[in-house]
Formats: sequence, structure tokens, C-alpha cells
Amino acid sequence: MQRDSEKLDSNRIGMGLRFFAADTPPEQRRRRWIFVVICAFAGAMTVWPIYPRFAAPEPLLLGLPMSLVWILSALLLAFAALVWLYRSEPQDEDDV
Repeated sequence: MQRDSEKLDSNRIGMGLRFFAADTPPEQRRRRWIFVVICAFAGAMTVWPIYPRFAAPEPLLLGLPMSLVWILSALLLAFAALVWLYRSEPQDEDDV
């Protein structure tokens, strides 16, 4: 009997990953995919083979070594993408 309920649950849920609900508008999907790509790029900035190119202690930018400036720029890029995504999401009228 328990197997029948598990079978019904698996049919209802479906197979694979779901990134969006069925009723998510296309413009929200596009914005969220852009956010994911930007964050993936910011993460890729901090690992090999990109980061070692900027991991030198010289030159100094604003008194900081290039390696620290590179990591801070990746962090600021991800933060800016998050702020952009937050501001672009529709606001609920019920929450006000």
C-alpha cells in the first residue's frame, strides 16, 4: 500500500530538476538566468585558471595588491547582480 502512495507522489512531482514554476513569466525567467550566469562568472573569477593570472602582489591598486582587488571585484559583481535581481522582481501589494 505504501508503494502505491510513493508511486503517486513521484508521478505528481515529475522527474528532473525544476528551476521555475510553470506560471513564472518569461521576463522573470530571463532575469533569473542572467543573474545565475553573472554569479557563475563571479565565482569563476576566483578559481583556476583565471585567478592565478591576477594573484601577484604587484601592481598595487589603491594601495591593495592585485589579488585582493580581483577578489573584491568578484564579490562586488555578485553583490551588484543580487541588488539588480532584487530590484527587478515585482513587488507584492499585500506586503505593504
